[in-house]
Amino acid sequence: MSDCEYGICPYDKSHRILLFRMPKHIIKCEKNYRGPPLQTCKYNATHRVLNMEKHLKECDYYLRSIENHAVQIALSSRIPPKLEDGHDVDTSL
Repeated sequence: MSDCEYGICPYDKSHRILLFRMPKHIIKCEKNYRGPPLQTCKYNATHRVLNMEKHLKECDYYLRSIENHAVQIALSSRIPPKLEDGHDVDTSL
């Protein structure tokens, strides 16, 4: 069990939870929370934060999403190379 990753509960920093159990824990812990309202990250629902703008600068899930989106845009706007006779090069291998 030492190879499992742990996370810190956003509602109680003294709670150290196995990441695969975090979604269920957050639901229970949120009911007893009495602090300022936390926003839910739309890229990972277990991320609950006070300042979403600051969080998105550090959120791996958001950064991966942006990177994947940029790659998709680049691939969709790519113009296939042409042969000297004007036909497209067959890039399927």
